[in-house]
Amino acid sequence: MRFFRSLQGKILLFFVLIDVATVGVLMVTVSDTAREALGTKIEEQLRLNARITSRDIEEQLDLKWSFMQSLASNTFMVNSVIDVLGRGEYLAPFMQQLQLPGMGGEQADLWLLDFEGAVIARNTVHTSHPEGTPNFAHELWWPSVRDGQPAAVVLEREGRSRLLLAFPVLYQKRTEGAVVAEFDVALLRELTARDGFEAALLSRPGPLFGALSDEVLERVREVGTGPGHRSTFLVEDTFYLVEPLEGFMLEHGLGWSLVLSVPAERIAGPVAELRERMLGTGAAMAALFTVLVVWGTRSLLRPLERIEGTMRHIVEAGDLSQRIRLRSDDELGSIARTFDQMLERLEHRTAELERSRDQLALLAHITSAAPSAIVMLDTQARVCVWNQAAERLFGWSREEIAEGPFLERVVPMGVQTQVAELLSRASTGVPAEAELSLVTRGVGPIPVLLTVTRITDAAGLSLGHVFMVRDQREVKRLRESLVQSEKMAAVGTLVAGLSHELNNPLGIILGYAQGLQRRTTLDENSRAAVGSIERQTQRCAHLVRALLDFSRDKVPVRERVSVLALFERVGELVEGQARRANIHFEVDAPAQGLPELEISVQEIESALLNLVTNALDATPAGGAVRVIARGVLQGQGVELIVTDTGSGMSEEVLQRAFDPFFTTKPVGQGTGLGLSITRNIIEAHAGAIDVKTAPGAGTTVRLWLPAAGAPAQAHPTEATTWK
Repeated sequence: MRFFRSLQGKILLFFVLIDVATVGVLMVTVSDTAREALGTKIEEQLRLNARITSRDIEEQLDLKWSFMQSLASNTFMVNSVIDVLGRGEYLAPFMQQLQLPGMGGEQADLWLLDFEGAVIARNTVHTSHPEGTPNFAHELWWPSVRDGQPAAVVLEREGRSRLLLAFPVLYQKRTEGAVVAEFDVALLRELTARDGFEAALLSRPGPLFGALSDEVLERVREVGTGPGHRSTFLVEDTFYLVEPLEGFMLEHGLGWSLVLSVPAERIAGPVAELRERMLGTGAAMAALFTVLVVWGTRSLLRPLERIEGTMRHIVEAGDLSQRIRLRSDDELGSIARTFDQMLERLEHRTAELERSRDQLALLAHITSAAPSAIVMLDTQARVCVWNQAAERLFGWSREEIAEGPFLERVVPMGVQTQVAELLSRASTGVPAEAELSLVTRGVGPIPVLLTVTRITDAAGLSLGHVFMVRDQREVKRLRESLVQSEKMAAVGTLVAGLSHELNNPLGIILGYAQGLQRRTTLDENSRAAVGSIERQTQRCAHLVRALLDFSRDKVPVRERVSVLALFERVGELVEGQARRANIHFEVDAPAQGLPELEISVQEIESALLNLVTNALDATPAGGAVRVIARGVLQGQGVELIVTDTGSGMSEEVLQRAFDPFFTTKPVGQGTGLGLSITRNIIEAHAGAIDVKTAPGAGTTVRLWLPAAGAPAQAHPTEATTWK
């Protein structure tokens, strides 16, 4: 392979390819021409054999027909039919020695019949009928013969095609009997054996002799076998010629056709031999070209080898002082002198490049290691410099970002005017800076601080612009966090004041409710209503205390309680709301097997009530809300599930669902504190909360709480594993 990479090998390969192409074209052209010529010759030979064979068959049948015609009109045969008494002495020996003339005549059956179709006498062949056949009156051809018309009919006997010739024996223009001959058509096959061609004789029902496939028979029927309708076709690498037989066959309505065939190999064989000879000639020419090229290129390659050796020494040793000094007046000598001049200039340029290389390496290192993204664009806005910080920030490599215009890829539509203004300001020579959004590959638009500076060459001509890009996402997050902290501090102060103000009226309401409960004059309905007022007032007071505890740690008062009792209290509070909203509310908790919880009952009840109320608000009429409880982690925890068939939440809403004061409800219908307070309550009980939702697919909120008496150190680990 190394030889063919050299100039000598390429020249040799070029001439060999020309030789191969020439031989290939000649092989295709000559072989196609030879194939056509052989095909034409074989087709002509087929037609000639068909004409000769059809003529021979016709002559044989005419000969037999003429004989039968003369036999029927022979006075001896007429007298034998008429003379019923005296014919036995001389007719039988005569008929036993009688045979048809021509090919296969000695194997033919001959009969002499009376007017009723009964056999008077026959020859001794007996090939198709047993001796003593009573008559032929049942044969389909007999009525026409009895009426004085000769007949030529093809019959199938014992699986073979036989031709029957029948002539009436007339006396004074009346039919007194008939002479009948029958012979195997396959006896004519000897007439078709010429020049290695296969032959078959075909009638309308099928082959008389010779084997023809169903596909060939179908093609014969397609092309037709009418008089003068000669046709040729190719089936499975075999040529077929169909020659309809005329003369005797046409005159008597037999409709026979001669089918000759010859394998296509008769054409392919000589063509393949011709190709082999041409291929051998091409190989000899290729060998001759090889010798001539190797001999002719040696003198041409010596100067080139000298030039190549000098260049290799320069490349390997780095010695630019080498010179070729080839003394020749041809093109190679001119190339060598030009190359020597180039080496002299290159030696001077290399010294200058060595001095500037260290400076360029230092600048490249500074640019690559800079923490800010640095991008240099030429005057066509194409990227020339793209440091590692730019690749990390935007997500595209140097090769990927060079595939398209930088500004069109990273500048959004709404920011293009602002970037154009920065470029215009930077064209005055003063750096321009602004905060805006640029597009990154993985995140999309992000806030950045963009500084644009124009760079020029020594002549003051613009070389492009340098973009320094600083990621402002962390800065923006810190700003938002600071603002949120300030807002939360203000809200905390406001909540503390409101909580103290609400405690006084709530205390009064609670006192009156408790006082009414002590009266003995109240009926049961009134007492139940006052009890509900007392419980709801206590719940409001608890919510006020929860607002005060939202931003500070507090250890709640814990007590043991069963999950069923907790669900019963929550169910009492929300059943009315569910019934009014036409929502099916269901509590699913096993009566036994659930461990008790050690919790602040009011806080957990408030948390469950918040979740159920949110589920009812999100579920349309006809929907369902279920509260489910089950034991988990081998009885060391309890899972409380609130599921609804409501509208669900998008991913963006779910990300902020636990943020304080965030709500999707209309103004006046929600404070945005429910889920936030619920999470604080659950986490204060060493539990965990998880939300699964999707738009239009409902929401499922799962709470995990440790069972009473479970190891405290296992609670965080179990909650993390559960989530």
